[in-house]
Amino acid sequence: MSLLRKTPTCPVHGCELVLSHHGKKSNLGHYFVEVVGAPLLYCPQCLEKGQDTSVEVEPAASNAFLKRLVQVLETSEFPGLLNKPKIRVDFNPSKTTLEHPYAQGVTMNTVGTAQPGAAAPPAEEPEETRLDGIEPVEPRHTLNQLILDQDTLERIREATNVLVSQDMIYVTWGLSSVARTGRRVALNFYGPPGTGKTLAADAIADLLAKKILRISYAELESKYVGETPKNIKAAFAKASETGALLFFDEADSILGKRLVNVSQSADNSINVARSTTLIELDNFDGAVIFASNLVGNYDTAFLRRMLAHVEFRLPATEQREKIWRCHIPPQLPLSEDVDFESLALYSEGAAGGDIQNAVLLAASYASMRQGAEQVVMLADLKRAIAFLLDGKRKILEGDAGSDSDRFDWG
Repeated sequence: MSLLRKTPTCPVHGCELVLSHHGKKSNLGHYFVEVVGAPLLYCPQCLEKGQDTSVEVEPAASNAFLKRLVQVLETSEFPGLLNKPKIRVDFNPSKTTLEHPYAQGVTMNTVGTAQPGAAAPPAEEPEETRLDGIEPVEPRHTLNQLILDQDTLERIREATNVLVSQDMIYVTWGLSSVARTGRRVALNFYGPPGTGKTLAADAIADLLAKKILRISYAELESKYVGETPKNIKAAFAKASETGALLFFDEADSILGKRLVNVSQSADNSINVARSTTLIELDNFDGAVIFASNLVGNYDTAFLRRMLAHVEFRLPATEQREKIWRCHIPPQLPLSEDVDFESLALYSEGAAGGDIQNAVLLAASYASMRQGAEQVVMLADLKRAIAFLLDGKRKILEGDAGSDSDRFDWG
């Protein structure tokens, strides 16, 4: 059953939403299909403040119908002088609607994802162009390349199998009739920085033969009030339009608990951004992965919408040895004293990202020497990883003193 069969309320003001038939759909996969009169629910209070928390009514049902319509149009023949017709679908043929003076120019940009814009002025920039320069890219890693503990790898494979086996699960076995979220699959990756969350998302995109759309909070955040929610919408719209796997890094910033005591406009903007994410996620029909180092900050409303929560741990000794080895390119001149087993034991507490940075730093040390000494030695690698881990410990522990005697660089 759709969530909209309940009395829907605004996530910001708590008031009941108002119905308006001003939704339009474009980018349906066919130039000759146009949709008007799609029903939207919007909050009048948000509308008056120029904020957009509107949501399309029953998007899964209308999108399923439109996909079948596009299929019929694509497979039909129009011989001779008979041109392919342009089809206008009006979901409000009776025109008996509850209208609002600001509910003009509403657009929903792609099948499967509603892009309501009840408060949008007619000349507003299209949502899908807001994230300038952010485009889906080809994945660069595979699951076989991930160096993770066995439990984490197993949980990743189990969760992604829902995406791999969608046709069997939803069509053959009929789960589409009871799945209130449609085919949306949302995964939550959490754990310390540098433990492979981004690489895993990349590998899943490769497994699904999809491109990946990587979005960080820095790319969503805007100094202009109201722009961040629009950027969030644009990200979901771009993923729907391109069929890419959507990956949000630093996701706690948009999935965090909504603020109860709103004392200034910035607080309200944070709540609107988080409510927008919730609405867009409910209307998304693709694969999305959220990654965070601070999963404890998540709002429970988001946690309930995740198919699986996968923890990424700091690598154990055996995994650290493999990570050291995989980050040493064959062209890098190594001294004969470099011992990867020793490095794995020495680098306890290091994440994969720390080890990668340590190799780069050690190569820099070697480049400062001359002649035959211009090789990376065990002491360089130990010194580099010690330097990095010391810095992290001082920040985390608030220790301004020197811990240089904690490590033996010899």
